[in-house]
Amino acid sequence: MSSSGPCRPIRVSLCITELEPGGAEKNLVELATRADRRRFSIDVVSLKPAPPPDRSKLLTRLVAAGICPVFLGAKGPLTGLLALTRLRRIFVHTKPLIVQSFLFHANLLSRIAARLSGVPAVIAGVRVAEKAKRWHLWAERLTQRWVDRYVCVSTGVAQHLVRHCRVPQQKTVVIPNGVDLRAIDEKPPVQWSQYGLPASADVILYVGRLDFQKGVDLLLKLAPQLIEAAPQTNPHVVIVGDGPDRSKVEAAVRMPDFQGRLHYLGWLTDPIPLMRAARVIVLPSRWEGMPNVILEAMACKRPVVAMNVEGVAELLGEGAELQTAPPRCESDWVARVRALLTNPNLCARLGQLNRARAEGLFNIDRMVGAYEELWERLVSQATR
Repeated sequence: MSSSGPCRPIRVSLCITELEPGGAEKNLVELATRADRRRFSIDVVSLKPAPPPDRSKLLTRLVAAGICPVFLGAKGPLTGLLALTRLRRIFVHTKPLIVQSFLFHANLLSRIAARLSGVPAVIAGVRVAEKAKRWHLWAERLTQRWVDRYVCVSTGVAQHLVRHCRVPQQKTVVIPNGVDLRAIDEKPPVQWSQYGLPASADVILYVGRLDFQKGVDLLLKLAPQLIEAAPQTNPHVVIVGDGPDRSKVEAAVRMPDFQGRLHYLGWLTDPIPLMRAARVIVLPSRWEGMPNVILEAMACKRPVVAMNVEGVAELLGEGAELQTAPPRCESDWVARVRALLTNPNLCARLGQLNRARAEGLFNIDRMVGAYEELWERLVSQATR
């Protein structure tokens, strides 16, 4: 048992790069607010400043649960070093038994601060098989000895760490993302007419960050084919999100090639009502970890069409054959979308299959329980 005594909760510090809405951020908030308070005392630290009011939904949830995050205000390399100093002071003061981090920058700074301040157990959360930023892989190699466990959201991510970052396999633990099924069921589908689409539109929906990794450029390239793939239906491509490729999306919407059937709705606080109303959710990512948008689509009983990159087939299971295309096989990807647009029965069958997998394997309570078990095990080992 830990040195904190048999009745005192284990103090866990959850560290993340920022708290604007995103997959990692959502899962941190679920962990922080759902962890058993009799067994765990939770602190939250964000390297970046507090999110702006229009993107503070997750912060509001934390505060409502009695958790007041500390924001270190990092905005670049210099302020990052100051954040490291502040983070070490926080750990010295709060004396957590576990530091659990999420996302690359928080992973890197928190392991350094934790080791400098004598934290017994350090866990890094890895959510993507990084393939573009090579320096991330080198930094991981150089500092992996300071990490006790890597929580990976999929087997594909774990294999990537072992292969490219020389992380010992025994340090990796796979804990998939979880989804709050009840919260999703409470949100009714949107009426597309409120966004200027025909009520009869068969919506092909993309939700996510607008950047190279997510394949937004591929989506824009293939959108005319998607629109023309099933002329007997009424296909419209709808894009929701924000990111560095936003200007490309905004410019594409004005092009005549898309016949007024490409729509950009910007960044939305809650895209779930749109997902519940879409015919199919699409994700042409070049690499991933375990995409939260696919998990949410599954919970919404929607079929998806995705490139079969890290974590996708692990989510979809037996339904992956009809809902994925090999990476870079653009014609196959378009053909999968067409098959779903022209076959409502197939859409319904895959939607039900996806929902059953979300309920059985990826519900939020299962995810939280797996983290709690890991925390208790590591504290027991570190404080013997």
